[in-house]
Amino acid sequence: MNKKISLGLALSLIFISIALAVTVTMTVSMHTYNNLIKDVSGRAGMYSGLSEIDDIIRENYYGEINENLLGSMLSKGYTNGLGDRYSTYMNAKEYVEYKALLNGEKGGIGIVAVFDKVSGGIYVSEVSNGSPAALQGISKGDIITEVDGTKVTALNADTLISQLEGDKLTEVKVTYTHGKDSKTVSVAKGFTIQTVYYSIQGNVGYIKITAFYSDTAAELKKAIKYMNEQSASAIIFDVRNNSDGLVPYATACLDILLPVATEGTQALATAVDKNGETVETFTSDSDSFSIAMCVLVNGGTSGAAEIFACDLRDFGVANLVGMTTAGNGSMQKIFELSDGGAVKLTVAKILPYKSESYDGVGLKCDYEVALTAEQNERLQMLSLEDDKQYQKALDLMTNS
Repeated sequence: MNKKISLGLALSLIFISIALAVTVTMTVSMHTYNNLIKDVSGRAGMYSGLSEIDDIIRENYYGEINENLLGSMLSKGYTNGLGDRYSTYMNAKEYVEYKALLNGEKGGIGIVAVFDKVSGGIYVSEVSNGSPAALQGISKGDIITEVDGTKVTALNADTLISQLEGDKLTEVKVTYTHGKDSKTVSVAKGFTIQTVYYSIQGNVGYIKITAFYSDTAAELKKAIKYMNEQSASAIIFDVRNNSDGLVPYATACLDILLPVATEGTQALATAVDKNGETVETFTSDSDSFSIAMCVLVNGGTSGAAEIFACDLRDFGVANLVGMTTAGNGSMQKIFELSDGGAVKLTVAKILPYKSESYDGVGLKCDYEVALTAEQNERLQMLSLEDDKQYQKALDLMTNS
């Protein structure tokens, strides 16, 4: 039997409901307001302090103020203030250069070069086939002693190496030694910077990946095709000191080598934001590349290179040889700015196929092989015969 309530009781219940709704709304609003005020207060304090410094400098600084440089340094300082070495600010010029690098548009003479303090020159550690450098007789192991008539020293080496890069229709004069012979040549610029180098020893292939850019996967396909043509029975991947590039480009390379992900996270990589929410997944959709593999890593293996190494092991197709990696298990994203610059910002943590996150701890090797401090410093100049990490991997692949 239904019971009726009085009009007075009904009105009382309505008033109580309204009061509760107002109370809840006010509580939520106050919480939001307090957070907002705290944020505004913090920002106001920061801007006030910066304004005070600016006033002092403009009134008292003896020199001329370069407004563009000042603005750029302020932006760099802000990102540096995050305390995250993987988040960086780039001014318009720096971003144009970085974007060209990522998109495979940055040109050079077709070599990988590093200063060699022993010889006092620029050591040529890799030369791309068909590149302007190769056409002028420059080969791996040669030493560049002069660039555009300037003698190479420890102080100017980085600057002179940058002069070997540039757009098409430009040239650079290079003096180099090959054994006891010295030669000066004019070398054309504009050759696309390569990120994948490969060779084969016996039936074991060697593929070195120096960075993960947009065209790295296409280069890797060429290397794999070559290995198939040479009937390679195993491949050693070398991602030591590989710390540049983005996670999507690394997973594009993994897609060439691995089958569809069905276990673990069911993805080659999963990006999780600070709230624990999945913001992006990277999947594979190709057939597996059935061959024995091994990956060389070290403390310079970071970011995209780490997910590459980790997933190959997670899928059970490769062991890691070398030393513990850097431990950068995060993902960066590029945000373009209205002035032409950009911020590369850490936006998520990366979870690999099966393993726990290696962020902050790095990837431990299945076979730990240490090099001396001098060997690590001269890794790009170390011959494969003298490279203990490579020799260990070769032994594993030869006897697999």
